[in-house]
Amino acid sequence: MAVSCAVFASPAMAETSSTPTESSLPTIVVNAKKAEPSYQVKVSSTATKTAAQLHDVPQTVSVVNKTVMRDQNAASVQDALINVPGLSASVGDGQRDQTVIRGFLNITDQFVDGVRDDALYFRDLSNIEQIEVLKGPAAVVYGRGSAGGIVNRVTKKPSANPVEEVGVTFGSRGQKRGEFDLGTTTSDKDMQFRLTGAVESSSSFRDGYFLDRQAIAPSALFKISPDTTVMVQADYLHDKRLADQGVPSYHGRPVDVPIKTYYGAANGRDRAYVESEVLSSAITVDHRFSDTLKLHSVLRAYDYSLDRNYTTPTVNEKTAKVAIAETKRVRDEKGVYLQNELSQILNWGSVKHEILYGLEVGHQDKSERLYTVKNVATYNLFAPVLVDLPPIPHNTPASNDNKSQFDIYGLYLQDFVTITPEWKLLAGARFDRIEQNRDDRTKANLDLDRTDNTVSPRIGLVYQPIEAVSLYASYSKSYQPIADAFTFYANSDQLKPTETKNKEVGVKWDLTQQASLTTSLFEMSQTNIQNQDPLNPLLAVPIGEQRTRGLELSFTGKIAPQWDVLAGYSYMKSEILSSTAKTSTGKSFNGNEASLTPRNSFNLWIKHKLDDGFYVAAGAKAESSRFASADDLTTLPGYGVMNLGAGYESAKFDINATLQNVLNRKYFVAGHSGANDYNLPGAPVTLTVGARYRF
Repeated sequence: MAVSCAVFASPAMAETSSTPTESSLPTIVVNAKKAEPSYQVKVSSTATKTAAQLHDVPQTVSVVNKTVMRDQNAASVQDALINVPGLSASVGDGQRDQTVIRGFLNITDQFVDGVRDDALYFRDLSNIEQIEVLKGPAAVVYGRGSAGGIVNRVTKKPSANPVEEVGVTFGSRGQKRGEFDLGTTTSDKDMQFRLTGAVESSSSFRDGYFLDRQAIAPSALFKISPDTTVMVQADYLHDKRLADQGVPSYHGRPVDVPIKTYYGAANGRDRAYVESEVLSSAITVDHRFSDTLKLHSVLRAYDYSLDRNYTTPTVNEKTAKVAIAETKRVRDEKGVYLQNELSQILNWGSVKHEILYGLEVGHQDKSERLYTVKNVATYNLFAPVLVDLPPIPHNTPASNDNKSQFDIYGLYLQDFVTITPEWKLLAGARFDRIEQNRDDRTKANLDLDRTDNTVSPRIGLVYQPIEAVSLYASYSKSYQPIADAFTFYANSDQLKPTETKNKEVGVKWDLTQQASLTTSLFEMSQTNIQNQDPLNPLLAVPIGEQRTRGLELSFTGKIAPQWDVLAGYSYMKSEILSSTAKTSTGKSFNGNEASLTPRNSFNLWIKHKLDDGFYVAAGAKAESSRFASADDLTTLPGYGVMNLGAGYESAKFDINATLQNVLNRKYFVAGHSGANDYNLPGAPVTLTVGARYRF
């Protein structure tokens, strides 16, 4: 890019020099190069709710951006999260995204753009810019939950730069998917629009599997004034798939059958499917009162429905037979959240304060009905011959039939203090009031209600001896009221919330401008976990306690000009410290390891750019053995898989191919966490090709 600059002489200089002519004007040549896509992310708002440099945050944050997801042909949120150390996959009852972070299950700790999104469904990636995982309790700014951490999806937003992109993905195991991302703006940039979406019709290596999905997400941004913007977003998702939870356990291991083996219904498309429909909308207002005072306000509403028809196996190990039960679960849910956050910068002498004032209110209505018929079929454990299952009779009584309401009120304050250039302090606390009530519509008529008032603190200290190195220590606490768990015990409304404490120290080192290394040591413990009362199985006692101690290492960025790397390792030692519950063999849970928590796990992805837009890549994922549930009766063997990739990138056209599980290893990628007969095999060797064209 060339820029011509006219240099005009001052009156004093005019006396001694002639006025320059056009031909004598100097030419300044500026060589500008478009920033190349990178795996490294330096700034995130997930940990603090304000844009912060990651090396200033005294807590571990892992980010998987769009570039990584595209290079790996990620097809789901769980595909993306394999790049996060300290995180393992759960089958999520075959109906939802679910992970275990540092030994703790996060069913409802899902967020979108910082707002709670705890409905139980599989999210789509077509509208996602990146996924950020905050490790450890995050209740200080997010409220209830957040035991092992939260998963926050950052959506694609309207942009001043036009976007016109379409793409397709095909896989050797039957994946067929199309996507589009279209964005435009007015000439003055005061109105910006974007529309993303996807259509998918796929099968997989599993017998009977199908996935039909449609997603669309329009958004618009309006610049009301130089200091005020209003963004409107909507998101619709319809997802129907086989209700597949893998294979049962046999003698302490997943049964040794071909990995395609499915234990369910021959007419699975009609009798064993999960169908979710989610519609959400959000209005975001950002207003700048001054350079030091800004308002961020979000109103988000959603409506969610689930029609889950599934089968559950009961294994008789003596006869090697599997008895199948048929179940129908219907959920309807809607809610609204309003977040108002005011950020302020204050300078008191040489000390700088970045203060966040937050107020959140929310309301949720949730209803559930559950119908079950046992012993609808019996299969041979090692060679099941599936039969067509009939519909559940209309006169079947509901074992669960309830309607619950939740009202949430949160008030939080956070201060990020720059004491000196070397010393920084992050401190904050949140007060939450959560009111819950359940209307039980079964014959038992067990109506329950409870109100909890909790305070969740966090404090972290950062020392930076040099600009590139951050040494930090932090302490945080969070609470999880017994929301959505009223159905399990008759005295749930009398139980205190679970309480999680996290202690963490670490080092964040920006090795170069384009590469960073993070190391952390942590101890996380949770108390007041519900355990069954040994004297009355209908009641619970809140005396369960669990702890995880561990080490995490992660590297992100470039190791050389044409080499991008994303790597992580975690060591976790988990233990159930206190429990009154007994396993099916009559043994205590005390001393057991937490479910789906491997002692060692490792992930790696390396990309090398060649000449003329071509690249090659290679990666690996490994986990040591872990238990399918906390009774430690079923072990998922350790595994290691290798993946390869290659592609071509240009201004208009991209194409990439990945070969997953190159050595065709047999392994199990997920378990249930609360039961032993739902163990999901990993995919065999699979070729996936993705292509994108930009107009």
